[in-house]
Amino acid sequence: MITAEQKKHFNEKGYLLVPGVLSAEQVAQMRKSILQIFASDEWKKSPYNTERVLSDVFQTFPEFIDLTLTEKVLQVVSGLLGPNPLLMPESSIHYKFYTGWHKDTTSQEKAGHTFHLNDHSLMIEAGFYLQDNNEYGGGLTVMEGSHRTPDYFVNPAAPGIVERLKNKLATIPEQKNERINPNHHTLVDIPSKAGDLVIFNFKTNHRATRPSVGTIDQVPKEIEKIAFFNAFSINNETGHQYVDYLKSRPEPFYQNLPQRIVSEKLKQKAAQLAFTAL
Repeated sequence: MITAEQKKHFNEKGYLLVPGVLSAEQVAQMRKSILQIFASDEWKKSPYNTERVLSDVFQTFPEFIDLTLTEKVLQVVSGLLGPNPLLMPESSIHYKFYTGWHKDTTSQEKAGHTFHLNDHSLMIEAGFYLQDNNEYGGGLTVMEGSHRTPDYFVNPAAPGIVERLKNKLATIPEQKNERINPNHHTLVDIPSKAGDLVIFNFKTNHRATRPSVGTIDQVPKEIEKIAFFNAFSINNETGHQYVDYLKSRPEPFYQNLPQRIVSEKLKQKAAQLAFTAL
């Protein structure tokens, strides 16, 4: 279970760090397995995968079900979303993949959907980073409280603001240590350690943490960035509306969702831990 203080932090800041959810042995096991997948042709098991992102994880690599959907994870998720949360069909693995600034609701808002803006809507990402977030990056950077502000990635308030945020946050000349953003949110490089659970609201502005020394290509091999994400929703119409939206997207992976069958192993895990797999 999560504490009242943790829930308050998540509600106010838009993210939550839960330490030590995976053991060092589990982290090592996952890193070894994932590196093997990307070093061989295993990542090609699904036509929707790339050399940087696995989009169909539980269908093609069911061994990750037991590693990432545990009683501890579901206790945290249910503490935020309530009983029987919805697991949405977007579990993914990122390898040396660095996203720019965005909300996870930007694409549907651009498509004209607003269901995620309802008061009863709450969708979250539950991510494991398999390395520490340090001077080489390896974790998540967020804008605190940005889940409560409009999505300026849909209609940028000023020309060039999205590109500036995607690439490098500027400094205010008279305040050299303050990085700017349109709503003056505090930027936080979440200080996660390998195996911590990082949870954030879909509506929180976020990006992959960039290295502060060297470049992405200079990150030591033993701590190359690997991240695993599961997406959950509160158990109401919002999650179903989101999945309906996903099925309307033009990308091949999403076009295949109407024919997708939840595996027996995932169904069994859902029954065991009291969640619903969509």
